[in-house]
Amino acid sequence: MPYAKIYLASLLGTMGLTLWASPSQAQISQAIIQEIIDGDQVFIQENPAKVEDKADFGQIVLTKDSRAGIAFNNGASGRLGRDASVTVGQCVEVERGELLISGPVNGCVAGITVAVKGTLYVLQKNNDNSGSIKVIEGSVNISSEDKPGEIVEVKAGEEIAIIEGILGRVIPMTPESLVSLLNGQLFSGFSIPITPDGALQSICSRLLPGLSCSTTGLPSYPLPQLPIPISIPGFPF
Repeated sequence: MPYAKIYLASLLGTMGLTLWASPSQAQISQAIIQEIIDGDQVFIQENPAKVEDKADFGQIVLTKDSRAGIAFNNGASGRLGRDASVTVGQCVEVERGELLISGPVNGCVAGITVAVKGTLYVLQKNNDNSGSIKVIEGSVNISSEDKPGEIVEVKAGEEIAIIEGILGRVIPMTPESLVSLLNGQLFSGFSIPITPDGALQSICSRLLPGLSCSTTGLPSYPLPQLPIPISIPGFPF
């Protein structure tokens, strides 16, 4: 099932970035724990959480050495990686770690507020207030606050890094990074699908032509891993 093209909108506090979106976006006021894997280290406001527990507006959902699937009150869904923390609000703010979003969820990362509709993408927040947006399906339009008329489009299979208020270049994710993402902690091991039946397999096939994608949508074999670069992808330094 195809996803609608998305637009991002917001005022971006410390990083000074604006992501433009369509005006009507469902606001998130509650997140329900759908699935917990790799142990039981999932918490709501520091209290141990179990499946079907609810995090209300302003509350924090965090993981330690476990991962979690969550369902939002507007029908969208998400997945938290290990050692991640998000706050439920008008946007779902990623305080640290990785959040996979599927559907109309307003997200924030590293000072960026993101309003989205009908897409599949990852928000990542590092400890140094840097972050990234990786688009798996759909597309996003991003502009910086000091250059509001200059729009940067990030499409499916692309990513952009953000650090200290600076946008990196839009770069294509390498086959190695795509395989790593689709076989990584946000996709593997979960029982509840993050996309409609067959959609992830179709996405995988489009992003990785020539690579066999299983019925779950995950590449059936990994490509060789590349050395991790010292510099941040998309930045000239």
